[in-house]
Amino acid sequence: MTDLDLRALLIQSRFDDPSERRAHARGELVRVAPGRYVESTAWAGLRYEERHASRVVAELGRLSTDVVVSHVSAAALWGMPLIGRLPGRVETTDPSRVRTHTGTHVTKYAASLRDSDYTVRHGLLVTSPARTAVDVALSSSRGQAVALLDYCLRTGLCTIAEFRECLDQRDRTRGRARASWVGDFASPLTGSAGESVQRVTMDGLGFPPPQLQCRHEDDDGLIGFTDFGWGRFGVYGEFDGFVKYLDREMRHGLTAEEIVVLEKIREDRIRALDHVSAVTRTIWRDFATPQKIAARLERAGVPRVRTAYRSLHRD
Repeated sequence: MTDLDLRALLIQSRFDDPSERRAHARGELVRVAPGRYVESTAWAGLRYEERHASRVVAELGRLSTDVVVSHVSAAALWGMPLIGRLPGRVETTDPSRVRTHTGTHVTKYAASLRDSDYTVRHGLLVTSPARTAVDVALSSSRGQAVALLDYCLRTGLCTIAEFRECLDQRDRTRGRARASWVGDFASPLTGSAGESVQRVTMDGLGFPPPQLQCRHEDDDGLIGFTDFGWGRFGVYGEFDGFVKYLDREMRHGLTAEEIVVLEKIREDRIRALDHVSAVTRTIWRDFATPQKIAARLERAGVPRVRTAYRSLHRD
């Protein structure tokens, strides 16, 4: 997202301009905030996080008072992964407020901010990566919080020490146990948001923690790395988000069909290894029915070490 000029995407409506209303009705413009539009062709090319980020820039441009973009909205501006439905309102923090205010388009949380808790990004005041990760860990699901912190650790946006220091500075008690757990659970070795959510799901289902990014070789050399592994059971797992099939940059000039064939050859080589008894594969859709993931792992030979969390979907 660093190369995307969010402000340049926005079309600011002139007062009561009928031509823009007609363009919106024809589907040529997407309304991202009152009086603010993005061309539908540009909107179609935006990633999930970028769409919310454009709404953030549009809404904040309409406010007369300075607030700091925070929580999931700050995550979008940093390019951090967002899981599930995007928030209906832009989330901000206003240290001058005594109580949190939820408006039609913007939520203003009442909370103190240190100078180190925010910076400028895309021309807006935005909470720092560590503060953003803590805000999300205190208020969102485990899956969202871990995906975000894993990303920060993997990309160097913040360190676990910075996350813990920021959490220690917070006076809020609600959600603190979950946020502390997120700090313990997060890992820079997780390669994608889907892998993060799968780790949280498997932990919630009661499975033992897997090794991450397991290296595999045969007589022909390096085969590659599997996302997860339980070496003592001979079971290895992959999360397939389909990005490598759809993203042209990740395909490196190959067609989607060629990628599928290469992936099949790679997996066959892994399955042929003496230490591998099973390889499982998970996709985004599987998270809607986590018990299917549990059944798949148990069939492969990975036992549960404890009972599943009752709040697996909610927390």
